[in-house]
Amino acid sequence: MPEQRSTPTIGWVPAWADLQERTAEPVNGGFVVGDAGQAGNGQMGEGQTAGGQEYVAAWPGPATEELATKPVGGAGARLTLVCSEAEAIGDPDGLNRVSERVLLMAPTAELNTAVQLPENSQVALAPMETYDAVEITVFDRPAARGRIQVRDDFAAVAITELPDGPQQAAFEQGLLAAMAEEAFLHGAEYLHMVVDPDVADRYEASGWTVAGRLLSFTKS
Repeated sequence: MPEQRSTPTIGWVPAWADLQERTAEPVNGGFVVGDAGQAGNGQMGEGQTAGGQEYVAAWPGPATEELATKPVGGAGARLTLVCSEAEAIGDPDGLNRVSERVLLMAPTAELNTAVQLPENSQVALAPMETYDAVEITVFDRPAARGRIQVRDDFAAVAITELPDGPQQAAFEQGLLAAMAEEAFLHGAEYLHMVVDPDVADRYEASGWTVAGRLLSFTKS
């Protein structure tokens, strides 16, 4: 693999796993994220790994070579490398690239949260086992849902359900505004979110920045 100048941090991985109701155990500078087969449905599924363990490491980093051998050991297992530029990484020996995701980051105090929600709408947060659920209702009926997990000075968030139609963007902004406020109140300085590449530009326009790329590989 060619050399790369910067190594993205991966301390957000356990919180990201919590959003998917998955475990995350440290291993040799990286993480082993548990099976996603039982993770919740919804829009967040686009950024999830379907089934099998996921071995996550920053690249370049000391865990990369060790974890690169892991996917050969189990059906559905993946190696996910978090890097600054996708083009800088070739496929590890014996592995094929199967997906690319984008890690976004936004300061909670600077995120553009101005939003006009429909009348008779309400935003509520409810603690779950591994995350807080965020829901927007209109006339007491659920219209949009998200998840947040706050850890130390950052929080991981995900949008799990949005309505179709012209008000979709407003509901999404409403969820992100509520989650940014919740994170800020708990002392978290940053939000982290993993999305598909084709929607990253839309988030960048509203105050998010690309903090890294998640490249996933499986056995050839």
